[in-house]
Amino acid sequence: MTPTVHLWGLDEKPSVVSPESVAIYWLLNSKLCGKEACVVFSNNTDLSPNQELPVLIEGNQTIHGFANIAEYLFPQESALEMALLQFAQTKINTLTQYQLYLNKNNYDRFTRKVFSYLLHWPMWYNTPIKYRALARKRCETLGYLSHEDDEEEHSVEYDDLVQSKAIKVTQNSKVENKELLKSTRYNMQFLNRLGEQLKWWLEARKKVPKDKIPADYLLWANLFVQQELPDGRVVREFLEQNLGSDAYRNIQEHLHECTQLESVVAIRQPTFTESGNIVTSVYRQAIRYV
Repeated sequence: MTPTVHLWGLDEKPSVVSPESVAIYWLLNSKLCGKEACVVFSNNTDLSPNQELPVLIEGNQTIHGFANIAEYLFPQESALEMALLQFAQTKINTLTQYQLYLNKNNYDRFTRKVFSYLLHWPMWYNTPIKYRALARKRCETLGYLSHEDDEEEHSVEYDDLVQSKAIKVTQNSKVENKELLKSTRYNMQFLNRLGEQLKWWLEARKKVPKDKIPADYLLWANLFVQQELPDGRVVREFLEQNLGSDAYRNIQEHLHECTQLESVVAIRQPTFTESGNIVTSVYRQAIRYV
């Protein structure tokens, strides 16, 4: 039986809201992967035991997450290769979640809007809020600007309702200036963390005598997503300055190569029960608690 891999995507292309979906798609289309699989852009997290995509389903077996799927497809990887894979998923991937959901500019201008194309109402509205809450837990050591989508931001103080318009304008201006300063500081925190993690990665990667490994695709996909977002220019400039021109050029060449890969993996449309619609979602949620 050919395994089916469910991803986030649209028009038979993986969506950048999920670096793991991008990485799996690239990996399955690469010469590195010799195992057949069928890709379905179902955008349905209910199919996964951890409520996240990607997920591989083969018969009664369900495998979720890039690292677990890659380990299933490439069982002969060394301990260091697996360590690099886990590092990319738990460290680098977390920083991408920060950029997608906690960077206010990226979240408002890109992430929230993309889900309206990927999902039906009300899921397209609720899903980014849910993932923002998850990102807040995973990135608790990094600062971020508050947002109206955060639960604690929903309450309105009585004093706010009775203030004069002039006072509110002045206060809003002060708030915007403070947020700009905070945003700059938080971006530096993110970039410093990214630089530290990439330095560790590049040093460890030198010890693996292979041209390409599955972990590379996850790293590349994360860096690709970070550079595709509205604030991607900041990331690109930092990578070039922090990594040096040679390492930066090498990464950009790999990204170009991956984005130009010919699609050779089988792709099919999701069935009704596989698609992310309100009927199947309610049904799956109900049986989960029976």
